[in-house]
Amino acid sequence: MAIAPIFESSCDLADRLPVMIAEFLDIEQKLKRRFREDSVTDILAASLLSLPGNGVVVLTPPESKTGGDFDLLVVDPLSGDAVQFRIQAKRLTPHKHDWEIGSYTELAHPHNSGVQSQTLLRGLGKEAITTIPLYAFYNPAHVCTASGGTVSGIELASGWEIRERIKAIVKVKPKRLPYKRIGSLQPLFFPLSTILCAPATTHRASDIPTPADARQAVVDAIEARSGLAGFGQTLALPEVTVKALPRERATADGEVRHRRRPASRSEDRRDGLPAIIRSAVERRGERIITARVKRPKVLLIAD
Repeated sequence: MAIAPIFESSCDLADRLPVMIAEFLDIEQKLKRRFREDSVTDILAASLLSLPGNGVVVLTPPESKTGGDFDLLVVDPLSGDAVQFRIQAKRLTPHKHDWEIGSYTELAHPHNSGVQSQTLLRGLGKEAITTIPLYAFYNPAHVCTASGGTVSGIELASGWEIRERIKAIVKVKPKRLPYKRIGSLQPLFFPLSTILCAPATTHRASDIPTPADARQAVVDAIEARSGLAGFGQTLALPEVTVKALPRERATADGEVRHRRRPASRSEDRRDGLPAIIRSAVERRGERIITARVKRPKVLLIAD
């Protein structure tokens, strides 16, 4: 398997890369090594960079940073619209005999305190771009096979939903809860294609979906799965609901901007984007740019 395989489109990547990641994670058993989340995230970023054209840019922090978190942005410079997915990655520690009780052992990192999940959600309202927190779960191939195809190598889930489960884990320690188990979390999963595949009815030159389409698809996926996986049954806690998922672009002060009409090629509205994103779009030919960011940012430019 090539480290940075060439895909025909972002949707092709979303369909094929999870299978490759699953096989990659199975290799570690033979090598007797454990691949970290950031190793898989690096493969994902490199694969996106391999897409045809120059619609992908990666912003990297000035200093080396270890961790599984990154931002995935979909940007339309013509309309000035953008959506950001803040993603925390976790990899599965599989069970030898029962795939459903395999565990994301570091879900409540560090040391079952849940601080990492709290950090993931902190400050989202202050972002200049609508930001939706997600978890990316990386799973080996033999688990995907054992699940009967209900789990793939890369699965996404709502950061709000996962945070509520982590809070429950922290609250009742040292009592064990099933919320780290893949069988418990699997009903919350939705595929990478939710972000990377444009609607079938869309007819555009770019294969990358618009920010509005990506935002809507993720919101719909979260709402369809909210309160699933039996959450609340063990502790008699209320089901998790998110009162106002961001369907339209929101400003830093929380005011919602209604979707703008599509701009013509002569109406470039990139001035409405944050300066660091605007600069990345203008320098897209460089592909990888060192910038003052806290975590890697992968920009998908839908123009």
